Amino acid sequence: MGDAEAFTRGFLPLFHAVPPVRLGVCRICHSGPNNRGNGKPWPTCASCKRTTQNLTGYTENVVPISLTTKETQLYDVLVREKTPYGVTGRRSRVDFLAATVTHFYQKHAGCLRGLAGGSFTIVATIPSTGAERPIQAFPLMDAVVGKVSALARLFRPLLLQADGEFAPVLAARKSHSNAFRVRGGELNGERVLLVNDLFVSGAHLQSAASALIAKGAQTVVALVVARLMNPASTDPYSAKIWQESCDRPFSFDRCCVCESACGRAA
Repeated sequence: MGDAEAFTRGFLPLFHAVPPVRLGVCRICHSGPNNRGNGKPWPTCASCKRTTQNLTGYTENVVPISLTTKETQLYDVLVREKTPYGVTGRRSRVDFLAATVTHFYQKHAGCLRGLAGGSFTIVATIPSTGAERPIQAFPLMDAVVGKVSALARLFRPLLLQADGEFAPVLAARKSHSNAFRVRGGELNGERVLLVNDLFVSGAHLQSAASALIAKGAQTVVALVVARLMNPASTDPYSAKIWQESCDRPFSFDRCCVCESACGRAA
């Protein structure tokens, strides 16, 4: 990707800041949890609890670049396959997403490596299961990663849909350790960066992470373009998180990982 910073400058209004982990922010996906009986929030949201509780391995290291809702242009780009437009006009979806990932990675590669415990040795993407979206002949995120020079050299098409029987399971927002299979041999000690477009329930992402960990991956860190929020959720925090995100100007200089570190340091 060329000058990703210049490219994304015209699209900043499409993005919404992701809050760091704190009380009332899910430690995995950064959405809103429910309260316990004592009125204090659970550390994870109901969705992340559901999608991780039956897996022997999963990742708590999920890093969204932006928050989004179904009423935003970013959601239209990711799900409805609309062409993004900004102050510089309309641009291709792949170029827009590649610039977004490139710019974020340029700024926060150190944050991601810190979660992984070292430099990444493999970059992977999650294949479509066909239940929520049509299976693409040329997967979107494969094309995106191919344009991010820092990631393309490490990319391996590791994950395959294991069997069509699991597509309805994932569509029902439930994870399964057998939903994906991993090509090749063991991943002994590999540190995997798993790049995906949209985090909805976490069922796809956690099922994919589980398959990688079962194959021997040392760590899996998930970098997602956006975490889908529902401000109308019955939990007491999601609406506040979304409002805070709307009120705060987005900047690629900040991420939910380094801001969490700053909070701990303070």
